Amino acid sequence: MSTFFLSKHPNTIRLMMVATMIAAPEAYSRTLLPGESEVVTNPPAPEAWVVSQGGTLTVNNATALTISSQNANVVFNGGQSQRIDANTSSLNMSGATVNSAAGRGAIQLIDSNATIDNSTITSTNSFGLLLGRNISTPASSSATVTGNSVITGAIGGVQAVGFAVLNLTDSTVVGTGATSYGVQLGGATLSATGSTITGAQDGLQIVTDTVGVNASTVMLNHTRVTGGTGSAIVVGSSGGAGTVATINVSGNSELVGGDGSVLRAINRSTANFNVDGSTLTGDVIAETGSTVALLMQNAATLNGNLQNVTQSRFDTGSILNGNVQAVAGTAAMVSLDNRSAINGNVDNVANLSLNNSSMLTGNVNSDTNGSVLLDNGSVLTGQINNSANLNINNSAQWVMTGDGSVQRLALNNGVVRMGTNEQFQQLNVGELSGNGTFVMGTDLGNGNTDFLNVTGNASGQHQLRISATGTTPVTAEPVKVGNIASGDASFSLGSRDTVDAGTFVYRLTKEGQGLYLNPDKETVSTSSNTALALAGSARSLLNAEMNMLNDQIGDRGLSARPEASMRAASDSDTTKLSNSVWVRTYGNQYSVDNAYGDGYTQNQTGITGGADTLVDLGGRSWVLGGFVGSSHTKMDLKYGSSATVESVNAGVYGSTFDVESGVFVNVMAKINQFDNKAKVTMSDGTRAKGDYTALGASGSVAVGKHIRLKNNYFVEPQVRVSTGVTQSDSYRLDNGLEVKADTMRSLQGNVGVRGGRVISLENGSLLEPSLSAGVNHEFVKTNEVKINDDSFDDDRASSSIEYGAGVKWTPAQRNWQVSGQVGGSKGNTVSQDWSGSLRVSYFF
Repeated sequence: MSTFFLSKHPNTIRLMMVATMIAAPEAYSRTLLPGESEVVTNPPAPEAWVVSQGGTLTVNNATALTISSQNANVVFNGGQSQRIDANTSSLNMSGATVNSAAGRGAIQLIDSNATIDNSTITSTNSFGLLLGRNISTPASSSATVTGNSVITGAIGGVQAVGFAVLNLTDSTVVGTGATSYGVQLGGATLSATGSTITGAQDGLQIVTDTVGVNASTVMLNHTRVTGGTGSAIVVGSSGGAGTVATINVSGNSELVGGDGSVLRAINRSTANFNVDGSTLTGDVIAETGSTVALLMQNAATLNGNLQNVTQSRFDTGSILNGNVQAVAGTAAMVSLDNRSAINGNVDNVANLSLNNSSMLTGNVNSDTNGSVLLDNGSVLTGQINNSANLNINNSAQWVMTGDGSVQRLALNNGVVRMGTNEQFQQLNVGELSGNGTFVMGTDLGNGNTDFLNVTGNASGQHQLRISATGTTPVTAEPVKVGNIASGDASFSLGSRDTVDAGTFVYRLTKEGQGLYLNPDKETVSTSSNTALALAGSARSLLNAEMNMLNDQIGDRGLSARPEASMRAASDSDTTKLSNSVWVRTYGNQYSVDNAYGDGYTQNQTGITGGADTLVDLGGRSWVLGGFVGSSHTKMDLKYGSSATVESVNAGVYGSTFDVESGVFVNVMAKINQFDNKAKVTMSDGTRAKGDYTALGASGSVAVGKHIRLKNNYFVEPQVRVSTGVTQSDSYRLDNGLEVKADTMRSLQGNVGVRGGRVISLENGSLLEPSLSAGVNHEFVKTNEVKINDDSFDDDRASSSIEYGAGVKWTPAQRNWQVSGQVGGSKGNTVSQDWSGSLRVSYFF
C-alpha cells in the first residue's frame, strides 16, 4: 500500500479495519495513520498493529499480537507481543517478551535499529532475532541487546547479514534446533561482552550472505560461545565460498566445541583469529583450501592442536599446549616471541622462529627446505628433523633429545646441548659456521660420548663443553668426541682448556679429522685442587691463631716488669692489679702456591677472649690463664670453587718474666675443632660439595729476653718452637670424588726480635710503639692426601720472613689497655699478605 493511498483515503482505511474486526471478532487489528501515535495500556483484547510513516506505538505492560512498522517507532515498556516486523524503523524494548511460532523471526529488522534491554525473545520455528537489509539500499540493521536479555530461536538465536551490527552485553543467545547455531553472521559485525552464545550444532557461524558480502568482524570479551555437536566458531559454509572473518577474543572468554574445535574454517574461507589473554580449550582447524592466521598475545593459552593453520604467532607469554600440524607445501609459519611457549610437536612448518626467551618443548619436523631460528635466550627442547637451515643466536639453546641431522647450522653465540651421561646422541651437520658452544655428555670412565659429526665444511670458532666427573676413568685411553670432514674451524674447551675427570683432567686435541679428549696426568682437577687446599688449610689456621695468642701472652707476661706494673694510679690506692680479662679480634690473608693446583687465597677472621691471674709458683710470678675463640676461614680458589673452615678453640697459657735478667718464657696449648666444607665448580660449570669435621691440637714455647736501653727504648729477641696436629679423615664429594687426608703434622721454629719504646705522655698515660721481624721455618715435609686412587704429598716445608708493627696504649689509671698489630710474611710456598689484630684488656 503506497504512502499516497494512505494519505488520500483515510476513511477507506477505517472501513477496512471495521470489516476485519467484524470478520474475526476474536482477533483485533489496528493501523495507525501516518504520523499517528498510540499508547497501549490495557486493551479489552490483544490487537495486531500496523505503524507507518513516522508513527509511534508505545506498549506499556500490555499484550499485543503482531506488530508491523514501516518507517516508524515501536516502544515496549514491559508487555509482550507475538512477533515484530520492523522496516526502516526503530524498536526500543525494555522488560518485554516476544513469543513467536510463525513468520521469519520473532523480531525481524530490515534496515532498522533496535535496543533490547532485559527482554525475552523466543521463536519456536525460526530465528529469535533477524537483522536484515534491503539489498537495493546501502543501509542495514543494528541491534543492541543488554540487561540479561534472552534470545532463543529454533533455527538460530540471531541471524545478522549484510553490514548488520549486533551488540550483546550481559545477555544470552540460544539456538534450540538440532542443526541450529547461536549467532550467524553474513558480512556482519558482532560485539559481545559478558554474554553467552549457544547453538545445538555450532555456537557462531560466519558465512557469506546471499548477495556476496563476505567479510565479518567478531569481538568477544568475557563471553562464552558453545557449539553442542559442532564447533564453537565455524567460518564458511557449503553454500558460499570465500568467507572472510576477523575474530578477536579477549578477557575470560571461553570457546567450547562439541567436536573438540574452537574454530573451524571451511570452503576456501579466511579467518584472522586473535586471542588476547584468554584461555581456550580445543583445536583450531583450517580445512583444505581455507586459511587461518592465529595471533595469541598477553598470556593467552590454547589447549589444543593447530591443524593446517598457515600462520601462528605467539607473543608476550602466550602458550600453546598442543601440536602444530601444518600441511606440507603450504609455507606455514610459526613464531614465538617474548617468553611465549609451545608444549607439543611442530610438523611441516616452513619457517619456525623463537625469540626473546621463548620456549618450545617437542619435536620439529620441518617442511622441505624449512628453516628454524632460535634467538635471544630462547630454548627448543626436542628433535629437529629435515631442517635445511638452523640458526641459533645470542645465548639461545637447542636441547637435543635424540640423534639429529641438520643441513646447515649457523651459530652466533648459540648453544647446542646434546645428551647426558645416561643418554648419548650424535649430531650430523652438513655445514657448520659461526661461533657457538656444544654441550656434550661424555662418560670418560667407559668412553661413551655424544658425538659431533660435520660431514662437510666447518668454519668459525666453537667450544665443546664436556661434562665433568669426580670419578676416575676406568681407562686412560683418548676418547673421540667429533669428526670434522673439512674446513678451518677451531674447537676448544673454552677458557678452562681442560675437562675434569676424577683426580686429573683431559685436554682436547685434533688428530686428522678427529676431535679427541686426551688424559693429562700432570694437572689436577678443580675437585682435587679444592681437596688439597682444604687438607693444607689447618697448618696456616693454627699458625695464625698461634701468632695472635703469642702476642697476647707476651704482652700480658711482660706487664710484670716494674715499669709496666699494672697498679691503680691514685694518691690513696697503690693496689697491684694482678687479674685481667681481654678480648682480641683478628684477621689475615694468606696466599698459597699449591704444588699440584693453581694456588689460592685464604682469608681468616676471628675473635678470642680470655682471663688470667698473677700467681706465685716456686718463688716466681707466673701469669696463668685460659681462653676460648672461634674463626671463619674462606679459601677462594680459581674458576669459582671455594672452601670454608669454621674453627672453635679453647686453651691455656702461662708466662713468667725474670725482672733481674729480663728473660721471659711463654707457653701455650690449645685444641681445635674444624668444620670443613668444600664447594667445587667443575670444568663444565656444575657444582659439587662435601664436608667433614676434624679435631686438632697445638702448642708453643717461646723464650726471649727483654733488654732495656736508654730513654725507655727496648729490644726483645726471642726463639719460639710450635707444633700442631689434626686428625686424619675421609669424605666424599657428591660428584664421586673420594678424599682421604692423612694426619696433618706441623713443626715450626721461629727466631725474631721486637724493638720499641715506652713513651710517657703528659696526661700520665703510656704509649708503646714497636716493630718486629723474624724468620720462620716449617720442618715437616710429608702430609699425604689420597684422592680416589692417587696419592699426593702436601709438602709445605719452607722458610718465610715475618715483619710487623704494633702500638699499645695504657691510660693513666693503668686498669685497662688497648693494643693493635699489623704485619705479614713472605715465604716460598705460603705468604701472609697481611694480618691485623685489636686487643682490649681490663685489669683488676
